[in-house]
Amino acid sequence: MNDEYAFADAHDAAALGVYLERLLAMDKSAAVRFVGIGHAAAAYSAPPLHGSTARATILTVRTVALGAGTQHSEFEHSEFDRTVSAGQLLESLRTRADGAQGFTLPRPLTAGPSWAGLLPPRTGWWLLGEVTVRRLAEVVAQGNADFRFSALGRDRAALDDLAEAIWSRELAHGLRWRAAHAAAAMGFLGPQPENSVESARVAAHTRWLRLDTPYGTVLERIAGAL
Repeated sequence: MNDEYAFADAHDAAALGVYLERLLAMDKSAAVRFVGIGHAAAAYSAPPLHGSTARATILTVRTVALGAGTQHSEFEHSEFDRTVSAGQLLESLRTRADGAQGFTLPRPLTAGPSWAGLLPPRTGWWLLGEVTVRRLAEVVAQGNADFRFSALGRDRAALDDLAEAIWSRELAHGLRWRAAHAAAAMGFLGPQPENSVESARVAAHTRWLRLDTPYGTVLERIAGAL
């Protein structure tokens, strides 16, 4: 199999690079499950945010378009599914000899994280409604302020409980504040989200909720949900 791939354009290369940089800023040993189908690829990760616990798993997804020269089969169809080091994937992003932006798919991790085996389905979602990007930015600002106000003097266990209490607050359509927190941390709300006029869509699938923002997707898996 050829592990050399090209992006559709420089914007996709830059978007994936920023996504990986934000993830690595939180966890230098972060892993990414990178899945390519046809002319698109999706990078799944689990940023280590407060309030993402055994009670609720938060995943983030950045989708990019793959370009000409990516295909490695007679069917002109790219397929890969590999859990890799986020750092190695970031290092592999480069300009290819033909001038296109591309990457080399790193070798798979020998022991990937447990969350990598819990990806949601790609189809069968139903739309619940929308929430404005401005509202998402508001709850993140409020959550951070509440945490700072109440954190003084608490030990690690108490801080974890405080974060869980704050980021478990309900936002809209069953979504919790933790989803907005993840979207903001990964840059999915865009520049100056507090002034944005855009909206994000909320969808559901059995145990999953999905927040589709203008710049990426957040997935929340609730343990024990129907």
